Formats: sequence, C-alpha cells, structure tokens
Amino acid sequence: MAEKRFPYLLGHAEIAFLYGVERQTSQLWKTRGVLGEPDAVISGNPYWLLPTVLGLAEDGAREYLPGRLKEYKAGIDGGYEVADAAELPDIVGLKEIPWVFGKKYMDVYQWRVRKSFAAEDAMVSGSPLWLLETVLEDAEQRGRTTVQEGIDRIRAGEREQIKPRGRKPSAEPKPTPTPLPEARTFRPGQDSAEDVAAFAAELLNAGFSMTVRPKR
Repeated sequence: MAEKRFPYLLGHAEIAFLYGVERQTSQLWKTRGVLGEPDAVISGNPYWLLPTVLGLAEDGAREYLPGRLKEYKAGIDGGYEVADAAELPDIVGLKEIPWVFGKKYMDVYQWRVRKSFAAEDAMVSGSPLWLLETVLEDAEQRGRTTVQEGIDRIRAGEREQIKPRGRKPSAEPKPTPTPLPEARTFRPGQDSAEDVAAFAAELLNAGFSMTVRPKR
C-alpha cells in the first residue's frame, strides 16, 4: 500500500502559532479581511492552505517564524504543499463521516471513543481530519456498509458549513412596541398618595416597569 500523504492545512491555531500571535489575532485578521476566505471548510471549521498563510507575510506587516514553520510541517505525517484548493484530496471530519455510513454523529463519535475506527490522518486546530480514502478503507476492513449517496456528496465537494454566530434572525417581524405613557409629576398638597398609587397600578398593569426618583 502506498504511503498516505496529507496536505498542509492550517486553522486559526496553526496560523497564530506560525506568526507568534494569539489565536484571537488570527481570527481578527479574518474579520478585517487580512486573511481571506478559507480555502476549505470541513465539519464547520475553516482551513487555509500553507501558501495562503505564508502570503500574509508578503506585505512586510507580519512575519512568520521559520522555526515554527519547520515544527508545524514535522507534525503532519506525509505532509505536502498544495497551491490550489481545487487540488485538495477529499478530506472529511466528524460531521461528514456519518454521511458515508448513513449514521448519526454520535454513532461515529462512539466508534472513535471505543477505538473501533481509523485514527485521524491529521489533527488541525484541535479537530480530527481524515482522507476519505482512509475512511473507506477502514470500512472495508471492518465490514461496515457504506452509503454511496453520502460518498457522492463528499466527492462533489459538499461539506458541513460554518454556522453563523449569534442568534438566528427571526422570520417574523418584531411587533411595534407600545408607546410609553407621558411622565407625570405628583406634588405635595396637589396630589394624594392614592393618585400616585393609581398611576403606578396603571403602568404595571400595562406591562411597564418604573423607577421612582423623589425630588425636592
């Protein structure tokens, strides 16, 4: 069997490591457009090719650390450089592997916990990644049935995408809030405690909150 090779892919953790910055800085580069759109999204996580990441140093504003680049490369077994995302092999994560077997996420997760599944080909930014061929070879060896439709989805380039952060916008328009009642001033000798209580009860019954600030 030929030795498997895995392309150099980097997530925010590896980019921060190469440039000697915090992970949040790499994420900020992405937000500000310094770091472009990811070259690949797998199981909802963004990844960039090594040439893309090294290109961040071209304008002289940032500088990667050669020693850390060497260390990163050494940590990818059979690693090799890919210049174009279109040349990437089929790579999957824990969100796409269930498609291969027609299973649920937790089924595959339990296989991995029980060590009854192939070890990942690479761990990038804390997430395990596999070559599709690794998953299929392991399925054949273990006699697990695969689903061609799921395999075809992966080979067609479909992947679990990044979920937007924050609350999901509601499809229903928000109702127009009830206008606030006009403020009233109650003065000693002109208004009674009953007047104040009646106004307060009116506000509370209408669903308003209130703050009482005494004045001289």
